[in-house]
Amino acid sequence: MSKEFEQKAEAFHQELSREYYLAEAGLKEQLSITPIYERYAHLFGEDVVRELLSLANDRRGRYMAEWVTLEYLENLVKGVTEDISNAMRQATVEWEGEHVPYHNLRPMISNEPDMTRRHLLDQLEREVTASQNPHREQRFRSLHDEARGLGFDNYLALCDLLRGLNLVSLTEQARILLDETRDVFFRRLERFLNSIEVPTERAGTPDVLYLFRGRTFDALFPKEAMIPALTTTLAGMGIDLAQQENLELDLEPRPLKSARAFCVPIRIPEEVKLVIKPIGGPDDYASLLHEAGHAEHFVNVDPDLAFPFKRLGDNSVTEAYAFLFHYLPLNHHWLRRIVGIEDGGAYIKLARFQRLWLLRRYSSKLLYELELHTNLDEAEQRYVHLLGDALGVAIGAENYLADVDDAFYCAQYLRAWMLEVHLRRFLENRFGAEWFTSERAGDYLTSLWRQGQKLRPEELTISMGYDGLHSKYLVEELAST
Repeated sequence: MSKEFEQKAEAFHQELSREYYLAEAGLKEQLSITPIYERYAHLFGEDVVRELLSLANDRRGRYMAEWVTLEYLENLVKGVTEDISNAMRQATVEWEGEHVPYHNLRPMISNEPDMTRRHLLDQLEREVTASQNPHREQRFRSLHDEARGLGFDNYLALCDLLRGLNLVSLTEQARILLDETRDVFFRRLERFLNSIEVPTERAGTPDVLYLFRGRTFDALFPKEAMIPALTTTLAGMGIDLAQQENLELDLEPRPLKSARAFCVPIRIPEEVKLVIKPIGGPDDYASLLHEAGHAEHFVNVDPDLAFPFKRLGDNSVTEAYAFLFHYLPLNHHWLRRIVGIEDGGAYIKLARFQRLWLLRRYSSKLLYELELHTNLDEAEQRYVHLLGDALGVAIGAENYLADVDDAFYCAQYLRAWMLEVHLRRFLENRFGAEWFTSERAGDYLTSLWRQGQKLRPEELTISMGYDGLHSKYLVEELAST
């Protein structure tokens, strides 16, 4: 495919990313992606997809084939995607005489100390979520049909081949993780639910959200210290946040702004947005650090890299960099040096259990999505069963389609968690437990970031001296949580 085609693809990506930034940052009321797809429709014709699939015989070609094929599918369902997003953005519920935006419900649930009220708020949220399930189902059926129309056995096979996920092996590793961590998980689950006075047999997802909100630790993680903590962390690695003119911190409070931090690389590496609506607390710190990991990756990409290596490739890589920062608060050296917490043992125990919860959740989500993308008719029941069995709490059936990202992104998260453990162990072995205070560690990370996503996780782990990417170290850590 020509360099001109790649330039047009990059221009499309920039426009689409800017649109998502403006909508999620609360700078506009509605998401409007249809006009963008229409302007660049020539990039996503079926003939273009088939040509690229036939030319995917090297790394650059494979990355382009994956991207064009997935964007071709999204282009076909873009109207439904837009309608769902805008319906959720505009939805409100009535709560105690006020109209509460749908997107505010999750933070309210996480902060609600009364179990009965948490469950009522959760019910309201699930009702709104369910209102769009017919459209979500329509969207998935269209994606499934089009995947077969391109000659693949099904949507699962398309994603597995183009994204290089090796789902057979990954599924086996997910099953091992669930088996090896089951006993320790359920012991910890009962103990933590008891700590917030929730009977195990009555527990649901809203109670876990409240648990992980970690309100009792708020005083240790003040809102005012969030950005200084990030700045100090980066400075320890020789990175001056104030001098990174290509990175903008969007801190303005806006009514429609996403409650969670997010990062949008609009032009890599020239224009990257790190968006946050600071409220403080441990979860907010972790969210900021996670998105900062993405941001540092994108702003340090070599500008001379070809578009497929700057923007495309395996997102497991950028997610691993995000997790590396996300889990800094699990390092008691970081807590003491950066946040001034001398005894963070109780918080670290909760944070480690939250990590275990997430890994079990995403492992069971992978098993569920394998079934979802081969049999939509029984998906709702399988969602409740598989996640409920893994997590030990009541699972809201209404989320069975909303809790799914396209193209098995859950698999890329699992691969990212594996890569993060390999990377963190490498940093600790070479630069010590306080690697985040080493400029040499910063130089090493920058050398990885400069490569964008040209290399896959398997190649990165081999470059660190491992024998490839696997879940062994991850399972060992989780089983000892």
